[in-house]
Amino acid sequence: MSRPRPDDVDVNQLAAQGAVVERRFPLSDFGRLRGLLAPVHGPQAREIRARFSFAREQGSPAALVEVEASLPLTCQRCLQPVEWPVVSASRLVFVDEAAGALTASDGRDAFETRAGHVALMDIAEEELLLALPLVAAHPDPAACAALAPSVAGSGKPTADEHGQRPFEGLKELLGKK
Repeated sequence: MSRPRPDDVDVNQLAAQGAVVERRFPLSDFGRLRGLLAPVHGPQAREIRARFSFAREQGSPAALVEVEASLPLTCQRCLQPVEWPVVSASRLVFVDEAAGALTASDGRDAFETRAGHVALMDIAEEELLLALPLVAAHPDPAACAALAPSVAGSGKPTADEHGQRPFEGLKELLGKK
């Protein structure tokens, strides 16, 4: 049996009490998320706010997990930083590692515990990873540095905006045969 880590909580005890736990985590502490974020310049300490409302559901410990954050991502149109707001709420049921397969079929999101213990930071990080977009981009194309000249222009595309036309002269070449 594995020993609980110092930052772990006992989900069975919290669910029995109907406890509500609120935590703030530094964004820099999320190892799996760190590599997906845009570099932040300057001494900006970012925090993730998380709220865990524990209860018992169908005989199992469960929690409503609410996470709020603003993540610095890289816009894939202009490669400039874009702030991605995350407001997420999920219902989780906690299962022991050995029983994980048994409850996976009942339709609830399962989160595996280690002998009834979980790290709240791991749950918050998982919620943030699930909230990331497939492709980060500025929500307003006018805010995107790469699209700003064509959006702000006259509305008529210039010759440069048409792009390359590799088969433009093909008809002439075929006609010379």
